[in-house]
Amino acid sequence: MRAKIVAISDAHYAPDGNCKIVQRRGEIADILLLRAVHRINRFIRPDITLILGDICDKNTSGEGLERMRGILNLLKSPWLIIPGNHDGSPESFYSVFPRPPETTDLNGIRFAPFLDPEEPGYNARRTGQGLARMRAIRSDWDGKIIMLQHTPLFPPGRMDCHYNYVNAGEIIAAMRQNGIFLSLSGHYHNGFDLVRDEGMNFLTSPALCEAPFTFLEIEIMDEDIKVKRHDLRLPEKLNLWDMHVHTQFAYCSENMDVAKNLKLSRDFGLAGLTFMEHSGQLYFDRDTYWKYAFLDGGFAAIKKENERMDAYLAALSAAGCRPENIGLEADCSFDGVPFVRPEDRRRVRYLIGSVHSLPSLRNKPPDTKKVHDEFLAMTGNLARSGIDILAHPFRTFFRAKLEVPESLYDAVIGLLRENKLAAEINFHTQETDREFVRRCIASGVKLALGSDAHNLYEIGEFSPHLALLRECGAEGDLSGILFTPRTSTV
Repeated sequence: MRAKIVAISDAHYAPDGNCKIVQRRGEIADILLLRAVHRINRFIRPDITLILGDICDKNTSGEGLERMRGILNLLKSPWLIIPGNHDGSPESFYSVFPRPPETTDLNGIRFAPFLDPEEPGYNARRTGQGLARMRAIRSDWDGKIIMLQHTPLFPPGRMDCHYNYVNAGEIIAAMRQNGIFLSLSGHYHNGFDLVRDEGMNFLTSPALCEAPFTFLEIEIMDEDIKVKRHDLRLPEKLNLWDMHVHTQFAYCSENMDVAKNLKLSRDFGLAGLTFMEHSGQLYFDRDTYWKYAFLDGGFAAIKKENERMDAYLAALSAAGCRPENIGLEADCSFDGVPFVRPEDRRRVRYLIGSVHSLPSLRNKPPDTKKVHDEFLAMTGNLARSGIDILAHPFRTFFRAKLEVPESLYDAVIGLLRENKLAAEINFHTQETDREFVRRCIASGVKLALGSDAHNLYEIGEFSPHLALLRECGAEGDLSGILFTPRTSTV
């Protein structure tokens, strides 16, 4: 019997924030939930996701509930949700969210949600009807049972937690009599680690709304339970810098805003970020850019009325950006020349170079040898052009659904070393290859971490980046292998 479960609790979405409990970050709870959902879908892939109450803060409007449901609808796994003490009555709550069935059976495990009445002190009580239901859910099931409720349940005296069931002893006795394997709860914002007691298990998920913005991954393998924390906030001690963040000036922006980006970078534990807007999108109109017509026409194709470079730099200045926050992602022509005017290059601190397309990719199917040769020639010219970082190496192959020839790894690393450039680790729409990263580290090539964020939830989302570095033997103090911006003193 094997199952992977995600547990999320206490998002406390409140668009205007919570002025009485400032650490409860309800004003960004929708961004936190979206960040969690995308990590869950792409990298965890659970069998089921459980939301354990207080999805919204007290008095949040129905529009807020609808917003959070829309985010949960993005989950690729089945999901169950129960209300907490902030979510209003079950009737009003389940007019927005799907009411779970009495039991849900999956991978030999039965999930049973309980909605218990509140008691003074934000505690709860399981009624006689609820206790009878604990017997009923066992009567026709011989597999494992996981019991879900919002308020924590644990053997009295075992945890330093000020919430529990007022009749916890009675409930635990019913658990023992009916062989209930795991009690899973929320409500207590610190959460608590797995408590084992005579074959029974008790676990409470921390609050998503309080730093470090945590949810749990729970893996059940027969009688064993493994619990892994997923913090959406980075450890500040790592001193990580996001070297690739977009703005509202990107044609591909979803909801970016320079001032919000800067604030969220601090919320997510970053040391800082650098804005890297597409130079092509600042020089050319949307239609010209997306047709890649400028790759042939060059600067001659620019129309003054479409230029937005001044507006971009003015927006960064108005938001209080320092020099190390200001950069450009240099799109380049098919000969590898960056599309950045010399006078504009002098106005930014950093330049990352991108190979987004190749002439041979216009042919279907493309000639793989031509793709290889064009990519290497274009990357070589780009590497020698004065950029600081090679952005998302080999994305051209990924998007064209072509395998990256391993022979290119050492050739590109040679160009990076020769020109003292960093290689970006980027997971935005690709998987950065472990072997390439391993060879960069072995060759002394610096690595830059880039979220390539086009949505607020993506800023500093370095969970896959750090996992990749661990796989390559790099963890702990990463300062020796990462590209670090030169911060200003004024």
